[in-house]
Parts: sequence; C-alpha cells; structure tokens
Amino acid sequence: MSHHISNQIQQSEQILHQLINQTQQASQTYQQLLQQEQQNAAQLEALAQRERQAAQIIQNALHGHQVAVQQLQQVIQISKQLEQIQQSQAQSQFNYGAINQANQGAYDQQRYQ
Repeated sequence: MSHHISNQIQQSEQILHQLINQTQQASQTYQQLLQQEQQNAAQLEALAQRERQAAQIIQNALHGHQVAVQQLQQVIQISKQLEQIQQSQAQSQFNYGAINQANQGAYDQQRYQ
C-alpha cells in the first residue's frame, strides 16, 4: 500500500513538474508577446509622430495657398484700379482734345470775322 502511495506521489510530482514546465513555457511565450506588443506600440507611436508631421506640412501648405489666393485677389483689384485709371486718363485726354478743337475752332472763327 505504501508502494502505491509512493507511486501516486511520484506521479503527482511528475505532473507538477510538467505543469511548472508548461507554465514557464507559457511565461516565455507571454514575454515574447509582451516584447512584440511593446515594439508594435513604439512603431505606432513613431508612425503617429510622422503622421502629425505630415498633417502639419499639409496645414502649412494650405495656409500658403490661402495667402497666395489673397495676394492674387489683390493683384486683380490693383489691375482693375489701373484699368479704371487708364480709362479715366483716356477720357480726360479725349475731352481735352475736344476742348482744344472747340477752342481752336472758336479762335479761327474770331480771326476770320
């Protein structure tokens, strides 16, 4: 009977050793998984940083485009003002020429009278 109990104890010890080995193997696997997840997290953080930088670059470019559009609109306004000035000057020159012709005609009429 004691032999039977001794066998059971040995079998129990073997099972416990197997459980210890399996638990240690599982711990190693979890340690590897933990390291992999930490590496993944670091890579994701680096990617997130690059994405933030890319977003900032795009935002800067967008702002530059908005400034360029504003400047082009100012150029259009200046061009319109120049066109109005040119038309006004042309009209003034036309009016001045007409006045000169009228004055010359009046002068000629007075001279020949």
